[in-house]
Amino acid sequence: MPELNPSVRIIGCGNTLMGDDAVGVRIVEALKKMELEPLEGIDILDAGVCGLDILNLLEGVDKVIIVDSIIGNTKKGSILRFEGEDLLNKDYEHGGIFSAHDICISDVLVIGKHVQDLPEILVFGIEIGGIKEELSMDLSLETLAAVDRVIPYIIEEIVGTSQD
Repeated sequence: MPELNPSVRIIGCGNTLMGDDAVGVRIVEALKKMELEPLEGIDILDAGVCGLDILNLLEGVDKVIIVDSIIGNTKKGSILRFEGEDLLNKDYEHGGIFSAHDICISDVLVIGKHVQDLPEILVFGIEIGGIKEELSMDLSLETLAAVDRVIPYIIEEIVGTSQD
């Protein structure tokens, strides 16, 4: 097997007290528990609700994979993949990439583009359909199923990076 690129970072975002909003955190927790060769040497981080602080996490690597909840107009549990210039534009045919946090990823990246060199960035957004008002540490069934479905896509991206 080819040597892996050690400069890949996976960042999970979300609030673990707000139900489905925690999906990015739950995905990185699941990845950390896996003992798969493609994940060896990969920096896997729980960034919580980081806002602009995520810019610091984009430094020192060639590629960043971000997993986060999004609110758009697709079916709950849908997995959306964004990269390149798509990330700098909120006007997607899917209804937009709106984070459930203070600031959406596209806004952070527009700011980042002006203040630092950005690595290759890929975002997997999991549609959560909205934020519930009550506190909960549980994911809905649709969102939980998306956690299992997105992991092979993330691993495929890492393996693809190692072969470049």
